[in-house]
Amino acid sequence: MDKEARDLLNMTDRLESDEAGLVSAGSLAVPGENLDETIKSGTALRVEVACAGEGTVTFTVVSGAAKTAKRVDCTRPMTNGFDFTTAGPSLAIQADSPEEERVGTAYTMGRIS
Repeated sequence: MDKEARDLLNMTDRLESDEAGLVSAGSLAVPGENLDETIKSGTALRVEVACAGEGTVTFTVVSGAAKTAKRVDCTRPMTNGFDFTTAGPSLAIQADSPEEERVGTAYTMGRIS
């Protein structure tokens, strides 16, 4: 199901075309977290998330005191995006779902130029 979620984001094309602006991309275990401790505070990002399967996933992005959560319905094949500005020298994206065995996830985070 992670591959289905990655396909929704067109990750292969995006990763090849936007290497310079890309901060992080991939799939997350549910529950799970990816952490980047190399980001600078005040970095403006575009976060796009997708999931596939049966259920919902809540994606949460955290940096310092800044935090944004987005709940995504995995039965609806669409991506969800939002802008996020880091507020500290680290950046975490988390995924959680009550249906962890029935969902796949994907995300990309890139700098807004």
